[in-house]
Amino acid sequence: MYSIEEVKQQIIADIEAHDEWREEVSGGKMFGFLITDSGEVLKAYSGQICGRSDWEGYVPAIFDYLQPDGYFKTHEAEITALNREVERYRGINVKGEERRRLDAIRQERRERSQALQRWLFSQFVLTNPCGDNDTLLHVFEQYAACEGLHQAVPPSGTGECCAPKLLNYANRHGLKPVELREFWYGASPHGEVRHHGKFYEPCQSRCQPIIWWMTGNEGCEKKKVERRKWKGESLHPSLIYEDPWLIAVDKPCGLLSVPGRRGLPNAQDMIGYKVTHRLDMDTSGILLAAKTDEVFVEMQRLFARHEGVKKEYVAVLEDGVSPASGIVSLPLSADFLNRPRQCVDYEHGKEAVTEYEINGNDAVLRPLTGRTHQLRMHCAHRDGLNRPILGDPLYGRVAADRMYLHASRLEFIHPVTGKLTVIESKPPFHNA
Repeated sequence: MYSIEEVKQQIIADIEAHDEWREEVSGGKMFGFLITDSGEVLKAYSGQICGRSDWEGYVPAIFDYLQPDGYFKTHEAEITALNREVERYRGINVKGEERRRLDAIRQERRERSQALQRWLFSQFVLTNPCGDNDTLLHVFEQYAACEGLHQAVPPSGTGECCAPKLLNYANRHGLKPVELREFWYGASPHGEVRHHGKFYEPCQSRCQPIIWWMTGNEGCEKKKVERRKWKGESLHPSLIYEDPWLIAVDKPCGLLSVPGRRGLPNAQDMIGYKVTHRLDMDTSGILLAAKTDEVFVEMQRLFARHEGVKKEYVAVLEDGVSPASGIVSLPLSADFLNRPRQCVDYEHGKEAVTEYEINGNDAVLRPLTGRTHQLRMHCAHRDGLNRPILGDPLYGRVAADRMYLHASRLEFIHPVTGKLTVIESKPPFHNA
């Protein structure tokens, strides 16, 4: 049986043997493979390549809706015609009857788009390991009910990723999956961080409900029991500062800052006071909590506005070339289809600014704003340092025993005493 890396390299060689694919896939595409218990290797790509879902050697689409005269293409053409009608009004200040006509066209376009999307998802019929079949729409409804989610409608593009294609094919042909992997080929999308040849987990919003159903979910009650058993287990923060109003701990890597949906252990429950800011689960270092509601509200306000607050982190970066010091300013927003990932969004993103100093691979990072994954994105993105933090499971290239990011210093004006308060924590890894 081939190793994971050998299978990936074989697929890369096959990709590069398709000259007709080169222009499209070099811009970036996800590929995947599934190894069965008999050693058979199934291959897949996300979406289509050159408008086709049926390239030889790769598993077919769950539902191929690309027939030129089929239902989808026919109704898509009607929606496209409405788009052209709307486009005619761009830059024109329409009033009266023309305004009502434009609103009616937009409403018709919206209704047609929603109806076509629901029709499409009703055509995606999935098969689980027991041989049961169900539609994509119903699978999402079941998952939402089990997880207590309000959103039960699949996002656009659901069912076209590698993992659902591979699992569906295996289930329909009685094949038992042993290993399922997806990797990125080509350039990173402009706003995201994807590295050529790196393995990635299937996307959460589109794929997680499908995988949950296609791998044979074991019921909601068991999931709830598994969540409860996590509580009270290891990974305890250590006290590094305390006064009558505030308490600070050194949070270890691998511990959540606050309670999450999965019921994993978290620092807030262990401290017994409300945490005033957060560190990523994979980040270690200073975490501050308030002993009264009044102090909690004031500290949250200071952190939100970065008024009288200074944070400093130390990190180890992957090998690369970057200026010794400077400022990274890249606006960030959530990647809503791949939470918790973030993306650079120059149109709708929120301002995010980081000062940095680098000596070799060691870095000192000072965030001047407080966006989710700000330091990780500013280090990893090609418009930033283009040097991911070592061991970053979301944005990095190189695996490590942990993510090498530590909140080492926190300065703030005390909300009660009015004095400058400084809290420091030594990183558990080498940093100059």
